[in-house]
Amino acid sequence: MTDYTIGRAAEELGVTARTLRHWDEIGLLSPGWRTTTGDYRLYTDADLDRGLDILIYRRAGVPLRDIADLLTEPGSRRDRLLTQRELLVQRIGHLHRMVRAVDSILEGDTVTMQDKKAIFGEDFPHHQAEAEERWGDTEDWAHARDAMTAMAADDFRRVKAETGAFAGALVAARDRGVAPGSVEADALVERHAMLVATFYPCSRAKQIILARMYAADDRYAGYTGDAADYLVELVEAKARAEGVDPETVTWG
Repeated sequence: MTDYTIGRAAEELGVTARTLRHWDEIGLLSPGWRTTTGDYRLYTDADLDRGLDILIYRRAGVPLRDIADLLTEPGSRRDRLLTQRELLVQRIGHLHRMVRAVDSILEGDTVTMQDKKAIFGEDFPHHQAEAEERWGDTEDWAHARDAMTAMAADDFRRVKAETGAFAGALVAARDRGVAPGSVEADALVERHAMLVATFYPCSRAKQIILARMYAADDRYAGYTGDAADYLVELVEAKARAEGVDPETVTWG
């Protein structure tokens, strides 16, 4: 096992010693070893692995306050790496959309509210205003606003098409009796999570709350067909398999 002083650990991770001290202060990454005299706290190889995980999450746009929860979720390091890969892919997609949006502006092809109404329906402005009133002060709303700003008209059409295709697949799975917790059911859960992640990070807890919201409000029928209750079953089953209690979830 190799021990690292704060200076060397900072150098290995490509951050400043001040950053490591801040992570220590907020309980995100603390040195796991002390010298025999107790005068110095040293970082271990395992600490540096955790530091690398933190950096990957940060590069993917995850707030520091959420990273601690991600690092303590049940699962192996491979599971965490798969989660990190998914977040990075989402980040890459977001950056590509931003580039396309800039290109559209340069070409004079901006997305107007009329375009959005034509794609999502005349009620789109009302739904957007209601969402802003409920969540306008949250980080997820900021993510969603930035994502929509970066989207060109073709992106909005793609999201609508993917949402419709998902709703059709969900209804078909329910009608065929696909069991919650099965491979096919879990794939549908991940497909829904990726749709949500187009706009903001989607944890399993958030996904449960969203699915329940769909089931409680007929205005969201377009997201799930008439299978919102079935989506709740699928998401909650996957959450339980991952060690998340659907009865205690909160947004965040």
